[in-house]
Amino acid sequence: MDTSQTKSYWKLIVLAFPILSKDNENPQQCDDEQFLAIKNIIVENKLNNFVHGMVMHSIKQDLMSKINEFWLYFMPNDVIELSNLTTTTHGEIPEDFVGFNKFKYAIDELFNLAQSYTDTTNRLKLLFDNDKINCLGNLNAQICALLHSQLPSDYDTIIYQFYSVALKVFTKDDIIGDKKNTSKEGAFHCNGCCFEIIYCKCDYILETFHLANWYMLTIGFLESLAGDVIMDLIHQKIETEVLEITKENFGEHHVSALEKWIDTTVYNWMKYIYDPKCSTAIRGYKIERKYPNLKIFMRKLKHLLYESYTRTRIDQLFNIIIEYPDSEPAVIDLSLTLQKTDFKSDLCKKLQNALHSRLLHPAVNTIDIITAYTAAIKVLRKIDPCGALLQEVTQPIRAYLRSRKDTVRCVMTTLTEEGHYLTDELVRNENVLDEDDVCEEESMAEWAKWVPDPVDANPSKSSKRFRNSDTVSMLVDIYGTRELFVNEYRALLADRLLTQFMDNIGDEIRYLELLKLRFGDSLLHSCSVMLKDVYDSKRINHHLYSDPTSNLSSNNLNNKLEFPVRAIIVSNQFWPNFKDNFNVELPSVIQKHLDNYTKAFESFKGNRTLNWKPNLGIINIDLVLKDKTLNFTVSPIHATIIWHFQEQEEWTINDLSIKMRVPATTLRRRIGFWQNQGLLREKSFDTFIFVEDGIPTTSISGKGNRTSFVARNSEFVYGDDDDEMESAVASAQDQREEELQVFWPYIVGMLISLDSLPLDGIHQILKMFAPQGTGVDCSLTQLRLFLDEKVKDHLLIFTGGRYKLNKIVIILV
Repeated sequence: MDTSQTKSYWKLIVLAFPILSKDNENPQQCDDEQFLAIKNIIVENKLNNFVHGMVMHSIKQDLMSKINEFWLYFMPNDVIELSNLTTTTHGEIPEDFVGFNKFKYAIDELFNLAQSYTDTTNRLKLLFDNDKINCLGNLNAQICALLHSQLPSDYDTIIYQFYSVALKVFTKDDIIGDKKNTSKEGAFHCNGCCFEIIYCKCDYILETFHLANWYMLTIGFLESLAGDVIMDLIHQKIETEVLEITKENFGEHHVSALEKWIDTTVYNWMKYIYDPKCSTAIRGYKIERKYPNLKIFMRKLKHLLYESYTRTRIDQLFNIIIEYPDSEPAVIDLSLTLQKTDFKSDLCKKLQNALHSRLLHPAVNTIDIITAYTAAIKVLRKIDPCGALLQEVTQPIRAYLRSRKDTVRCVMTTLTEEGHYLTDELVRNENVLDEDDVCEEESMAEWAKWVPDPVDANPSKSSKRFRNSDTVSMLVDIYGTRELFVNEYRALLADRLLTQFMDNIGDEIRYLELLKLRFGDSLLHSCSVMLKDVYDSKRINHHLYSDPTSNLSSNNLNNKLEFPVRAIIVSNQFWPNFKDNFNVELPSVIQKHLDNYTKAFESFKGNRTLNWKPNLGIINIDLVLKDKTLNFTVSPIHATIIWHFQEQEEWTINDLSIKMRVPATTLRRRIGFWQNQGLLREKSFDTFIFVEDGIPTTSISGKGNRTSFVARNSEFVYGDDDDEMESAVASAQDQREEELQVFWPYIVGMLISLDSLPLDGIHQILKMFAPQGTGVDCSLTQLRLFLDEKVKDHLLIFTGGRYKLNKIVIILV
């Protein structure tokens, strides 16, 4: 081809594709018939690839000179005039609406720019007989590449405003009640567009939003430009919806409602973006686009919903546990979403932190900690049946409960207290697990129901106990021994029998039988004897007062001094140790009746006699004042105090202490009860007088309500001091510490010789040498508790898993 022919061909090509002309202002363009002739020349001379390359290069050069104007709309407001970006309206224009309009105009200009090359790309496509060359796709790819090459740093601000305004309008009907319209300075505003109602822009926003998405999908720019913003915006919407619907609301199921919200509202919103039904044909564009698979996308959004719900409930889990079982719907929902997410480690850490900061500190009562512990057991078992979470989360609670001296008593009190939830657990009669595993033959009996443990379950024996033990067994397992709880129940039962006498003995028998089913008969043999003593005492009391030959018979008693004496006759070796710190000197009248009872008992039993404990028991007295008579049920020491004030109206602490043979410090505390009743007043320091018309500061029980008073007897009978805890017997832990005190010299000696030893080493040495002279058994758990108390008393130092003797102890020894 010579030069002249080449020039003629080039003129024809420029005529068919004016973008190749150097005169861009007034390019000449052929009609369709002329183009067909030129096309045949290009194809015959095999110039179609050359023409395609030249045209696309020219389009790229032209785009580079015009594409900068698109990003000007994303700059601050002072870069481009806003007057052309907003429609004429009255009132204040919301800031987000300005951003919405800026993005709308930017997309309009971008689409118009892409549309201006439509004729050129259509003619390019005609140069090829097959569809291997996608001229329109190449054009859109060029536009997207050039836009991304000039991407500003804060471009997503305007995009976020555009989609957030549209989302607010789209979901405004989800708001219920009178909140659809809000008042601002006396004018009602639309809850969607935030304009005044008469100037509502919701329809304009939805129409604009619909068309803008169609433009971006056509160009192929939607996902790359706004995909991340759309995902972040929906994620925020999901989190907001979850927080609103679950805020301190644990009594309803919410996951199903949230899933429905995702499948309807959010799905329609996503479909509105990625599948706009635009019916307008725009200059030859064919609506043949491959949209993202919305079903896959919605599965991702639903997973985001599960993650958001799980994180929210994990933050609220402590409150959920405290409010259980009222919060059971929230627990069930959390167990479902936790299976779809991987937040078990986060749950464990956050719940442990909440327990440390809100529960495990001295300001919380032990009974409240136990209540929270039992609720945590039930909640965590529903969330994670394998027991892995329960084992890890509750370990700090168990360690902290072991450090409190009243834990065992609180557990046994709640187990045998009518109406308490732990009593229901005891009634279920689920035997505590033995230390040995269930034999293989028994475990194979229900082989069809066996399911494998999850991969995160601990295969150790302790993990099996966490999965299978009931609530009572978990409480007992805090100390690892049943003897400690049985001994505490023995002390608790003794306290109840001594303060309530014959009342509620049927309930005590019922509780004892339930405990026997759980702990065994041998450990509770002493308790059976105690109840038998009470029953026998009731029978003896009835016999002594009904037998005509007894000196307690009404025929043999002086009527002036007559009042009944009823005794509980105990078998000393089966009852716990009593608090025999002092024996109060009772008034002679009362002592005379006790002597009469002793003589009657000796006559009835022959060679047996009674040893009275005058500081124990209760006395029912009537105080006859000027204009009224008051009835009290109090302890012997309280009755003796008020008795002496009828002999003389004024007593000093020292004189009364000598008279009653009671320590002055104890006597001073017990006098406080009568001060609260308004019957004694401190005239001067340690000098008290009787006041008949005093005003009581606490309520008292009348004769007709004796049962209810006795039920609260420990509050008044044994004083109002906190030191003695109003118990007639020492607690099981105190008794055990006293028994284990015999090992202390051995422990001191071995630590002086060996400097330091671990717990197992101390236990082994004690088993070898100490039992010969002590006669007291000491398990590993009991020894650890004993040594921990010595560490608290600064007698031992525990470091690196070994116990060392404090230097001050060496000096004392």
